[in-house]
Amino acid sequence: MESMTDMQIALMLMIIGMGTVFVILVLIINLSKLLIMTINKVAPEEEVVKKSAPTAPAAVPANVEAAIKAAIAQVAPGAMVTKITK
Repeated sequence: MESMTDMQIALMLMIIGMGTVFVILVLIINLSKLLIMTINKVAPEEEVVKKSAPTAPAAVPANVEAAIKAAIAQVAPGAMVTKITK
């Protein structure tokens, strides 16, 4: 009969331990939600500024364009340059 009381004590300790962990986890979750709500009210998220439409690309000087085309003609003779932008 002695082992039965030991088993009951072990079961009770397990239930108390698991209950304590459950209660602490519920407290942590609720306090975290409260903290998030408080922070959102005190310091709301900044609005993201939308960037304006990009302007037309700057023109590439003629001498730079000629140098690029000459370099590509040497490396890949069959290649064709269609657009050069900065």
